[in-house]
Amino acid sequence: MSVFQLYKKRDFSAYIGDTMQYLKQFGKNFLKNYLVINGALMLVWSLVYYFMFKSSMQNLLSMQKPSANLFSMYTNDMGSFFSMGAIFFVVMIVFSIFTIAYPMAHMRLIKETDRDTFTPSEIFIEMKGYAARIFLFGLISMFTLLPLAMIIFALGVVLCFILVGIPLLLLSIPTIMAWYMQALYVYMEEEVGFFEAVGEGRRIVFSNYWSIIGSTVALLFAVSILGSTITMIPSMMSIATLISSGGTPSPVNLSPTMTAIYILGTIVSYVLYNILYVHQGIIYYSSQEATEHYDAYSEIDNIGKNEEE
Repeated sequence: MSVFQLYKKRDFSAYIGDTMQYLKQFGKNFLKNYLVINGALMLVWSLVYYFMFKSSMQNLLSMQKPSANLFSMYTNDMGSFFSMGAIFFVVMIVFSIFTIAYPMAHMRLIKETDRDTFTPSEIFIEMKGYAARIFLFGLISMFTLLPLAMIIFALGVVLCFILVGIPLLLLSIPTIMAWYMQALYVYMEEEVGFFEAVGEGRRIVFSNYWSIIGSTVALLFAVSILGSTITMIPSMMSIATLISSGGTPSPVNLSPTMTAIYILGTIVSYVLYNILYVHQGIIYYSSQEATEHYDAYSEIDNIGKNEEE
């Protein structure tokens, strides 16, 4: 039985501490199922990106030859390049949707079953229920929240010249992220309209602003450092190998290494994003406890059951 308390009032330290506790308690099963469910998408995405990058590098090198026919090269490869690009784009969208839906589904199963472990099929069934609404939310956000975020960011950049924009920029990024994720959680879990979800997401963030934004900044920083460190190790090893070999690296020899490092970095980033999504989920359930008092009702029910026994 799970002893993790989703519905609970939290402050700055509790947001971070409970996120770490969640990963500690469910991490092994969480990561295993994530890789099982998303592994095929990762493989397809990696292969498509590799062949796109390889084709681009070959064309770039061919252009340097005196006899190169640029128009012929462009027309011959255009069809295959756009086909791979379309596949890459579709897989990337599906992968992103699955990455966002996965922690939501995992938390819902904890809420409904109070168990520690789940099968991939159990999680996938829950994820399928989220997929269409996540896509719709993202599509609407492109024409509403994204322009607003760009305006706020541009305003912060302009105001940097008078120093006022620096704190605005530092606060705007985590605020927009938290606002977006809380609106998304409301949209998914409460099945309300888009603008109602956006309004409720704003209320959640500003109801406990400094604790939510402070913990979001801390975890954003930690995830960025961890992701950079993981991808930096193979990069440094590759550079050391090239230096020790004494040869002059060519683009042909470097392209597989560069591609592998980029693919590794992207996959690591997506996996690590789960920490941020879990954290935002904990914020959402904390806000529900603050308004609905689920924990208090649960304690009353337990007292009643104990008295009956």
